[in-house]
Amino acid sequence: MDTIRETTSQIKDRNLRAHLFDSTVLPALCYATETWTDNKNISISMRTIHRALERCLLGTNRWKQWKSGLTSEDLRKESEIKDPIQHMASAKHRWAGHVLRRTDDRWITRTTLWTPLNVKRPLGRPFTRWSDTFSRSFRQKETNWMRAARDRRVWSECGPH
Repeated sequence: MDTIRETTSQIKDRNLRAHLFDSTVLPALCYATETWTDNKNISISMRTIHRALERCLLGTNRWKQWKSGLTSEDLRKESEIKDPIQHMASAKHRWAGHVLRRTDDRWITRTTLWTPLNVKRPLGRPFTRWSDTFSRSFRQKETNWMRAARDRRVWSECGPH
């Protein structure tokens, strides 16, 4: 945290600080999230960390924020940095398209398309699978997400924006 404070205290231009944050800190924070399943706990943790880093970027703390009556949304508008959940969703969408458009027979493509035989999911609410995010959103459109991902133009039109 000290290196972030040192860097942000030297750069006074708010747009430059937001650009620096979006191009360095956000990708590091969201590294490899495209391979994770969607989970509420992960989203909550990412938002919490992101808000703490955002306050550091703006040179404030929770006490000053509370004292001035600012909400986290107010800080987000002031800082003009990207939302980590949207960044994670677009990275996951981009990764899924990349994996399913591969024509070589790599293990990542095989494991993505693999369905285990003679294995039942547990009773009750089953754990969320990586592909469930896409299945849920494409169920409304009545199309197969794997087929759509193989066509770059179609996939880019249905992605998170």
